[in-house]
Order: sequence, then structure tokens, then C-alpha cells
Amino acid sequence: MRANPSPVARHGGTRTPRAPRASRAGYTVGTPAQPGTTRRPADDDQLPRLPRVYVPRLRLWQRLDAATEGAVTLLVAPAGAGKTLGVTGWLRHAAPAHAEHAVWVRADGSWTPERIDAALDGPGGPGERASGEPPRLVVVDDAHLLPSSALRRVDERLNNAPEGMRLLLLSHWVLPLTRLVPELLGNFTFLRGDLLRLSDAEAAQLVAAHARTEDRQVLDAVARHADGWCAAAVLAARDLSAAPDPAAVAHHLAHDVTPIATRVAGEVFSTLTPRQRHLLLCIAGDGVVTVAAAAHLSHDQHAGEILAELEDTGLLVMRADQGCDPGPAEGTPAEGGFRVHPLLADVVQRQLAVGGVDAARARATVIRAVKLDMARGNLTRAFARLVRVGAPTEAADVLAQDGVRMVLDQCEHDEVGEFVRAQPEIVDRRPDIWFAIALDCWIRDDLEGVRHWGDRLLAAQRRWSPTWLAGGPEGLDASIACVRLWRVALGLEPAYAAVGHAKRVVVASQSRPAVREANADVLPVLAAELGVTQNWLGELTEAETSLTLAVSLSRSQGLAPLGVLALSHLAFTQYMRGRENACVELAGEVLVAADAPGARTLPFVAARARLARLLARLLDVPSPTGPVEAQVTGADRHGADLCTRFWFRVLDARQAVLAGEVVEAQRILTPRESQRLTDDQLPEHLRVALLMEQAFVAVLASDRETLKSLHGTLDALGAVGEAALVQGLRADREGDRRGAAVAFEAAAADAAYSQPPTRALALVCEAQILDALGDPSGSQDRLAEAISVTEARRNAAPFLGWTRQGTPVATLLRRLVERPAGSWAQELAATAAERPDVTVLYASMTATPRELGEVSLALVPPALSPREREVLNELARGATYADIAAALFVSENTVKTHVSSLYTKLAASRRSEALKIARSFHLL
Repeated sequence: MRANPSPVARHGGTRTPRAPRASRAGYTVGTPAQPGTTRRPADDDQLPRLPRVYVPRLRLWQRLDAATEGAVTLLVAPAGAGKTLGVTGWLRHAAPAHAEHAVWVRADGSWTPERIDAALDGPGGPGERASGEPPRLVVVDDAHLLPSSALRRVDERLNNAPEGMRLLLLSHWVLPLTRLVPELLGNFTFLRGDLLRLSDAEAAQLVAAHARTEDRQVLDAVARHADGWCAAAVLAARDLSAAPDPAAVAHHLAHDVTPIATRVAGEVFSTLTPRQRHLLLCIAGDGVVTVAAAAHLSHDQHAGEILAELEDTGLLVMRADQGCDPGPAEGTPAEGGFRVHPLLADVVQRQLAVGGVDAARARATVIRAVKLDMARGNLTRAFARLVRVGAPTEAADVLAQDGVRMVLDQCEHDEVGEFVRAQPEIVDRRPDIWFAIALDCWIRDDLEGVRHWGDRLLAAQRRWSPTWLAGGPEGLDASIACVRLWRVALGLEPAYAAVGHAKRVVVASQSRPAVREANADVLPVLAAELGVTQNWLGELTEAETSLTLAVSLSRSQGLAPLGVLALSHLAFTQYMRGRENACVELAGEVLVAADAPGARTLPFVAARARLARLLARLLDVPSPTGPVEAQVTGADRHGADLCTRFWFRVLDARQAVLAGEVVEAQRILTPRESQRLTDDQLPEHLRVALLMEQAFVAVLASDRETLKSLHGTLDALGAVGEAALVQGLRADREGDRRGAAVAFEAAAADAAYSQPPTRALALVCEAQILDALGDPSGSQDRLAEAISVTEARRNAAPFLGWTRQGTPVATLLRRLVERPAGSWAQELAATAAERPDVTVLYASMTATPRELGEVSLALVPPALSPREREVLNELARGATYADIAAALFVSENTVKTHVSSLYTKLAASRRSEALKIARSFHLL
């Protein structure tokens, strides 16, 4: 048994002295739960309200007193067990001092990690608490509804900073939290639902108050049948109160095997008046419903009065307007809202499924209300309401009429998918809803579903064309064009034919009124998918046009989630076109839109935007000197978003380089057999980008053979400028400065691709080599040109110092800014002055291919002490024993002892051999 909690309610204020524990038994049954001396003058009215008949749960309260002194307490029990009312009674009448200012939270899918932190830390954050003051208690009702990201944040705080929170979680099932170690440390307490089981005496008290009888036979029969379940006992007692012969009903209860919740709640439902039953049949599946919505759905202007009557029970219907959630929770109860108890809602759904006069009348009433809404252009919840009342044909009509919008506006609950599984016969007969179903599968990354429904659409086109297809005999149906683009991403169809078809459909939809009208709903989706495919193929100018069109159409048609999705792909278009600044701006716009109050964002969109922004910012100044948090994981990638998956691979390699793991970066970038991302299947622009990434990593690893191979591959692809850049890098590694200068000059003249910035890279490398060859004037000209080329996009990658035979970039930039120079040059010079060129930085810590080949594979990486690691790092930078002794504040003899130990552990006889082995084991 539970009352409806407010989304967030505070419990605090001046606290009266606690009554002795023995006085807790002084609660009365059948009254508004007034314990006399234990009543607290705090803001109790903002907590969930207790029913008129309430039995205190003393066993639970005693355990809560001790458990909530720890960081996290998890109370698990099924619906109707009395979790909410049990904890509410404890907070109102018997809570200890550490729970005096408790905060009540109703969980739902909108609780982000940041909101969890804000609730746990309080309005002022953790820094506002006085020294030694414990954190306030936060009670989370329906904690099983918290998203996984919020639960991960709770688990992280439980393991890393348990002293900073006190959390009581009320859940239907066990949550995925770390338990063993926190339990041993006293930071976690798990309370099972048996604490909420009513004793015989408690059940008898509760039944007597609700059934208004003292007949011992009746009380015992109900108590045995309920078996400690609070909601079942209350419902059975209400059933008895309406029966002419309670003893006969009690005897029937004792010998019936029907599940308690279903049978007892069903009998209670049957005792309601016809108007009450009709109202519940019309609204039970709507979650929180306002009085106005209830009146509209039931066609009963007195719906508010009926809801108030049902609310008086404290169980059947509960008011949902106590307090308001400070965050943008989906489904936040509107003022005056009511919620039907889940047990009763389940019974109502069963009644609708079984049918009958009441069900047919409610179905007709809801269909009428939905049709009125649709005529006014209001399709919100139309589909779900029709499905709930058992009107699948009408629901399919809604899906056919506005399926695209409905799918895009869905929350985490997959209503379309459930409809498909529940109504296969109707779905099979309605090809006009197949595209909406395929779109739903696509958005939810159900690639097998996309393939199935796409194949059925294409087969229907071949069978019935042109009779039912909106595009007519010319094949200008936007849904078919969209399906073909999805098939391209799945590797089921050649790309360029599908893209050409999609272009013709988009052009016709913009220029021909009849086609525009037929394709109006699907055209924004088609434009977005066309832009995504063009991104993959490298048609970046056309991709920008298509995605911009998708954003414009989405905004004009009120399809905000699709517009944000198109913007996230447009951010990648800008990145691949060499417009990193624009990429960061667009990605930021996507993330702001995704985090806006009440925003509905399609899956994977925020992760894609974070990836694009992270890739662009890695190239800006000041550049990161170590690995940065990616903020995205493998689970955030759509299985058929090929372009995004490729750039995830590049990001992984760059992260490995920033961590000093050059060999790991080489492994990530080497050819591998993964879906549609093997090197020979990549479009040319991404193939070139991958080869160039491999080339830069090969430079850091001094891998001349790989550079030679990459030069040949790039030359064969026709990437002349990129091939010349790799040839120049190889010549630099071989000590051929003049050959390198010639190659870099050719690369700057013939660069064809924007990612990576080949021309700017070649100009800076040429500037380094020319200065080393005694041509400082030519060097400064090349450097100034490179600064001019990169200023708008703020790409600092060319200035990292990619040559070994040239002058360090920091030196060249310092000379340049000694004369009047722009802010970009100043920023680059300041950043370069703080660290050496990357070739120098990684030379001491990266094993060459020869070193890797010479180290025995049988060797196990040795375990070095912290002091030995310090000595090893000093040896790598070329320090003498005296230098090391001065740096570490030890004697030279101590240094020699550590060096001897290092040689022994590394199986080396001299410094160069020890450093070679250390690099191969990534000890440097």
C-alpha cells in the first residue's frame, strides 16, 4: 500500500523532542495517524500523504533508524507492499535526528547524474555544509525507474566518496550497485521486503478498520489470504465492506486460488459505481491525468468529483500534485493531476482485454475523444490511448497518418514496437504503416528489424507499384528512397544508385507540388539520411546542403528531435571539411538542445555531438598533453552509423597517443575485420584520413617501412599531395633534408583533402627543414602561410613538430612573434614554448620496430619500484649519475645501486639496451 509521493518534497523545520521508542506503539488505527507526543511540527504536509487508516511499521522503522546512518540504504519490495507509506510514516512521526531534513524524490527516466549530485549535495553544494555536519538524507521513491547513468553515479559515489551522501532507495527490484565492499565497510545496507510483511496483528487491525467488522473469522481469513501483503489486505477488506455477508466472502477467500492482486482488485473494481468504472476504464493507462483530460476522455464533466471520491480511499486513486520537481521530468504531474494505483490499473487493462459492455462503452468514448483531438491537430498520446483501450485498427490509422512524427517524439518507451508484437495480423495487412515501423527500428538500432521491414516495403513496391505508393509511377516515394539509404548503411545495396535516387526524390519534392504533398511527412527524414550517406561517401558539400535542408524542414514541421539529429551529423560535415570551429559551435548547439528542459532527443545524438566536439578540440590550443576523458563509449554508437564509427576509431588511436601508447595506436589503426569498416571498404576520403593517421603514428614510432608502404598506397589512390607529405616525412627520418624539402613543397601544392590539414602540415615541415638548410627567410614565409591557413579553423596539429632533421617549431614561432603577429600566432608560440616537438617527446618512450622485434616475447614486464621508475626516466632523458643524484636528492652510489637493479630486472647490460627494453614494455 502506498500513497503518491511528490516529485521532490522537503522534510525539515523545528523538531520536537523524540518520544521514547516504546511510545511508537501508541499510534491509533482508523484515525489520521496522530501519535500524540511524537507528532513533529515540520513540513510534513509536503511529504506523501498518509491515508486515514494507517498502521505503523515498527520493524521497518527500527531498521531504518540504524541503516540510514550509512551512505546508501536499499529497500526492495514489490508494488503494494507499503514501502512509500512505511517510510513516510517514519519520516513524519519517528525519524531520528539525521533524517530530520530529508528530501523526497520521485524517480523517473529524466534523472541525470548531475541531478542526482545536486539532490545529494543540497542547494549550495557539498561546500556549503558546516565542518562535521552530515549530509542530508535523500529518499528516492521508485528508484528502479532511475536510468543506468544515474545509478552508475550513485555507485561511483558509494565507492569513492560515501561520506558525502545519505541515500534511501525504494525499489521494486534489486538495483545494480556494488554491495560487498560497501557492506563490509558499513556504507551500504540492504533491506528486504519481508520487513514490510504485515504481522497477523497488524493485518487484523488494518482489515478491521477497512472492513468495519470485528468478526475474528473474517479478520483471520483475510490476513491468511493476504499473507502479509498490505495492498491485498486493504483491497480484500474493501471487498468485504461492500458484501452483504462478509463471513461468506471470507470463506470464499480462504479457498480460492486466484492471484490475490488480480482477483481482489477485480472484485473491488466490480463494487464501484458504473460512472466510476467507466472513468477508470477511460483513464487508467494514462499515468498521471488531469481533471480536464479525464473529463475529455470519459465524456463526463463530473470526472473531477468522481476522482475525488476515489481518492478518499488513499489507495485506488492518488493525487499527484504534492510539490513539484525542480527538474524537467517527463510526465511531471500537472496541477490537479491524479494517478490510478498500479494494481487497479492492471485490473482495468484486463477488463478492457476481456471485453464486455463497460469495456465497449469506454472504448467508443476514448476513440471519440482521440478523433476530436486528431481533428484539432493534437496527436499527443492518441496512438497509446487507442492501443490501451483495445482499438488496434484505429491505432494503425493514427500510425499511418502521423507515424513519422509519433516515432520521433517517442520517449524511451517503445510503443510502436509493442504494437507490432501485439498485433501482427493487423500490421501484416497495413503496408502504409511499415515505414513508420522501420523508422522506429532504425532509431532504436534494431538493424534486423530495419532489414525485415525495408525488404517488405521494397517487395510491396514491386508487387503493387504504382497503385499504393505515394510517389506514383515515377518511383518518387520518399519512404522507398529512405529505405534504400538504410540498406546502403547495412551493406545490402550499392551506395551511388541509392544516393542518386534519393536526390531525385528530394528535388522532385521541392519542385513538384503533388510529390511534395505526398512526401511531406517523410521528406525531413530522407534529407537527413541523404546527408548522412553523403558524409560517408565524402560528398561533403552536398551533405551540408542535405543536412541543412533536413534541419530547416524539421523546424518548420515541429520535428525538433530530427532537427537536432541532423545538426549532430552536420557538425561532422564541418569537421571533415576542415572547419573545426564551426564543428564545435554546432556540436555545442546540439548538446544545449539535448539538455534543455523537456527536450526529447533521439538515441546516440548527444554522444555523436560530444565526439565531434572532442575531435575538434583536440587540435586546438592549448592542446592536451595527456589523455582526455572521451565522454562517450562504445555503447553510444549506432550500429549502422558508419561515419561516426570510423571517427570513434580515430579518436581511440589519438587517445592512445596522448597516453604515450604509440604501439597501441598502431594496433588500433591497422586493418581489421569489422562490419563495413575494413580498410578496403572505406570511401576514399576516409581511407586517406586513416592512412594519414597511420603515417603520423609511424613517424612517432620511427617506422620507415610503414611510411614507405603508406606512400605507395596513397600514391595509388591518387592522393598526390598526401603521398608527397608521407614521402617527405620518410626522407626526414632517413636524414635526407633536401629530399624532404622537395617533397614537402610538392605536398603543399597538391594537397587534396581537408582532414588532416595536409597543406598546413607540409608548409610547417618545409619551414622546419628550410631553416635547418640555412634559408630562414623561406622558412618564415612558409610558417606565416601555415598560420594564415589554420587560423580560421584553429587547427594546431601542423605545429606539433613532425620533423627530426628540421629546426624545432618553438624556435621558428618565437622568431616569428618577435615581429608584429596575430593572436593565433601568439597562442601557437606560447603553447610550443611549453614543450618539445612531438618527435622528440615520443622518441625516448616509443620502441622502434627493430627494438620490438629484438625483445624476446617470453620476457614478462618487470615490476619496478617507484624510485627505479624515477631513475629510468632520468636515464631516458640522457642524465648522468651526478645529474640523477642531484635531481632525486640521493648519493651517486644510491643511483648506481638503482641502475644495477634496473639492468638486472630488464635483463640488460648497458643503458641503451635497458632503454630499448623499457620502451618495448611501455615503461617509459
